[in-house]
Amino acid sequence: MQLAASERIRDMMRHLLALVAALSAAGVAAQSPSTAAEEPLMLLRAAKVLPMDRAPIDGGEVLVQGRTIRAVGRDLQVPEGTVVRDFGDGWLLPGFVELHCHVGVNGSDINDSVLPHNMDLRTLDLVTTKSVELRRAMAAGVTTALIIPGSGSTIGGIGALVKTAGPTFADRLVRFPGVLKIALHARGGNPARRAGDLGSGRIGLHYMLKVVMAQARDYHFARVAFENGEGPEPQFNPRLDPLRGLFRGEYPVLLHAYGVNDTMTAIRILKWGLHLPIVISHGVYDSFLIKNELARTGVPMNLGPRQYEFYDGSFVGNAAELYAAGVPVSICTDAPVVAEDQLPLQAAMAVRLGLPHDAALRGLTIEPAKAVFIDDRVGSLTVGKHADITVFPGDPIDPRHRPTFVMIEGRVTLDRDRDGAAAERAP
Repeated sequence: MQLAASERIRDMMRHLLALVAALSAAGVAAQSPSTAAEEPLMLLRAAKVLPMDRAPIDGGEVLVQGRTIRAVGRDLQVPEGTVVRDFGDGWLLPGFVELHCHVGVNGSDINDSVLPHNMDLRTLDLVTTKSVELRRAMAAGVTTALIIPGSGSTIGGIGALVKTAGPTFADRLVRFPGVLKIALHARGGNPARRAGDLGSGRIGLHYMLKVVMAQARDYHFARVAFENGEGPEPQFNPRLDPLRGLFRGEYPVLLHAYGVNDTMTAIRILKWGLHLPIVISHGVYDSFLIKNELARTGVPMNLGPRQYEFYDGSFVGNAAELYAAGVPVSICTDAPVVAEDQLPLQAAMAVRLGLPHDAALRGLTIEPAKAVFIDDRVGSLTVGKHADITVFPGDPIDPRHRPTFVMIEGRVTLDRDRDGAAAERAP
C-alpha cells in the first residue's frame, strides 16, 4: 500500500511538473515581444566578410534584424521579404572603434586647468548631436568613439562612449562613464600648467596623482563598508564619488602617456599601486623598449597618431614591436589632431612598419572594444551584438579605399552606391 501511494504521488508530481512546464512555455510565448517578429530583416552579402572574432568568410553573409546581428555565415536561410544587399567584391567588417578623440565638442571646452584634478568634470554634456566631425567620422567607418577631455590637467575628467550617428543622443550613448582621462607629463609639456605651483613638473605631478587616487580608493571602500553595515557613513564627496566605478571595475583609466617614462609611471601608480584597469593611449616614441614588461602586465596600448620612432638611424614601428611581444594593440588618431577619416591610414602606416594586416584590422575593431569593456556589444560581427557594419570596395586599410556603406545599430547612415558621393545622412 505504501508503494502504491508513493507511485501515485510520483505520478501526480510528474503531471504537475508537466503542467508547470506547459504554463511556463505559454507564458514565455505570451511575453515575447511581438515587435521582434515584425522587425525588418536585411541580408548583407560581400566577397569577403571579416567577423574579427574568427576567420574571414569568402562569399559571406550577415543577417541583421532591428538593431542587432542575427546570423553570420554563408548561404544563410532567410524568410521571404528579407531585404538583400549584395556588395559584390566588397569587404564587410565591423565598424571601427576610436578610443582617443576630441570630436563632436567645441575644442576649447575640453580643458579646464584651473585645478590639476578634475575628476568631477565630464564630456557627456559637451557632445553636440549635429556635429560635422562626428558625421565625417561615421563616413570614414568609425561607428563608436570615446570622446575624452583634453590633457591640460593631470585628471581631465570623465569621457563618454558614443555612436557617431543615431536618431537621438540617448540612442547614441554606449556608456557613461566611458573612461577616466589622466594625462602624464608628455614630451609636448602637457599637462604642466606652467603656473609655478605643484604639478608643473613630473615629480610633483606624480606625487599629487598618487595622493588623490589613494583618497578615491579609501573613500570608495569606506562607502562599501557602510553599505555592508560594517562602518560609519563617510561624508559624501562629490569630487571622489564619480570614481567609485573605477574600483568596481566598471570602466578603465585611459592615460595620455608617451614613451618609457610615462608608460611605466602609469603602470606603477595605477595598475600595481591601486590595481585599477588602465589603457595607455598614444604610448608612442620609445615604448617599444619595454615591450616585454608591457606584455607581462597585459595593459592594452592604444597607439597613434604617430606610428613610428626614429631610433638608432631607422624607423621602428611601435605597434609591430609591441604586438610581436604579445601586447594588446589598438590604433587611434587623437582627432582632430589628425582627422578621424585618417584612422585607417594610421593602421596602414602600422602595417607598413611591420604590424600584421589582421592585427591592424583587429586594432581598429575588437581590440579597442576589449580595452574599454564594450566587446560584448561592438567590435566584431557576432550574433547578438550591435549591427555596426561597414563595407569597403576593397582592403579597408588601403588608403585608396573609403567606406561605401555604413550601418549603426541596424540603421543605414551611409550608402554611397544608392545616394551618391555625398551620402552622409543626417545623424
